[in-house]
Amino acid sequence: MDISIRKMKLNDISFVYKEELKIFGKSLGESTLFKDIMYNDMSLYFIAIVDEKRAGYVGSWLTIPNAEILNLFVLEQYRGKKIGKKLMNEVIDACQKKNIEMLTLEVNENNNYAIKMYEDLGFYVSHKRKKYYDNKEDALLMIKEIG
Repeated sequence: MDISIRKMKLNDISFVYKEELKIFGKSLGESTLFKDIMYNDMSLYFIAIVDEKRAGYVGSWLTIPNAEILNLFVLEQYRGKKIGKKLMNEVIDACQKKNIEMLTLEVNENNNYAIKMYEDLGFYVSHKRKKYYDNKEDALLMIKEIG
């Protein structure tokens, strides 16, 4: 299995949009993804490729001195292969190069698999955001100190 990570391109937008809707029930939106890729110097998006097929993505904003993960997903058939970790490491590397001090994200408090991955990457839980999601479930705000 050949896994690679590359910057997201315009022809990846419909894939990301459709999969966000399937996985999260909503999306950042095709126009937001387009504007971020084309015009937003703070945005950084990566696509995971497995055997020449798109397998996942991560979106982030590097709002110096801090950065945040907007969304991350790995398609179900590719989970458990450390693809999420590879995507996150691309963002973390970019943050280090730009002297970002802190990287944050929200994760559903019931998503134990993701929470464990983030903890393995050096994130810790800062606090809970009550009823953060549309379905009224709580999110954990997780932080990684970088700089």
